[in-house]
Amino acid sequence: MEFLQWMGLAVSAAVLCLVVRQQQPQIASLCSLAAGCILLTGALGSISSLRQELQQLTAMAGFQEGTLSVFLKVLGMSYTAELTAQTCSDLGENSLALKVQLLGKLSVFTLTAPLLLELLQLILELAP
Repeated sequence: MEFLQWMGLAVSAAVLCLVVRQQQPQIASLCSLAAGCILLTGALGSISSLRQELQQLTAMAGFQEGTLSVFLKVLGMSYTAELTAQTCSDLGENSLALKVQLLGKLSVFTLTAPLLLELLQLILELAP
């Protein structure tokens, strides 16, 4: 039920922004930004409750402790970069949005490069 409440908030905020944009376009952008922050806060609450379940899954799979941390960081960075890029795009800064997306992708690659090297080493050890 919580999901539907968040979606209702998003639709309500979109309608409010649409109405306000006709009279005060600057305030509509701020309204959209505030609604995005509220929705992100709700999403972070959902993700934090998921952490314990992910820890159990990684323990059962036999992954190292740091692997879960990397996955959660990648997830957070990806969503944050996407939200930031969409916000920049909503505010009319499309070139800045593209740069944010590129920075997000490079950051994710930098964070996951050690895992990729570990995976490659494991594959080479298993190969005849």
